[in-house]
Amino acid sequence: MNKLDYSISLRAKGLSKEAIIKEMGANGFNESEIKFYLKKSDDIHLKQLLNNKLSKSQTKFSRVFKTVILIISLLLLLVVFYGHATIGLIGLFLFWSLVKFSSYRK
Repeated sequence: MNKLDYSISLRAKGLSKEAIIKEMGANGFNESEIKFYLKKSDDIHLKQLLNNKLSKSQTKFSRVFKTVILIISLLLLLVVFYGHATIGLIGLFLFWSLVKFSSYRK
């Protein structure tokens, strides 16, 4: 494991800055290396956290959105079978196009 990966793993464990400095000092890092790798690991760790949070929230919203649209589509399909064909078919077309649009949009 290289020095940057080691400092990132310490940050991921949730250690405080002082604890990370002690750990890195115990493993033979000098003061300039500690400052450099501490700054780099903070940047990388924060980017990883932000990317994970964004993707999880987008995935959850997309899943909920598609589920709601598909449930409404099933209800509109029932409306078609009960004789209100124009309202049901237009509604199905609109909701399915929303699902298609949300699938390809980033």
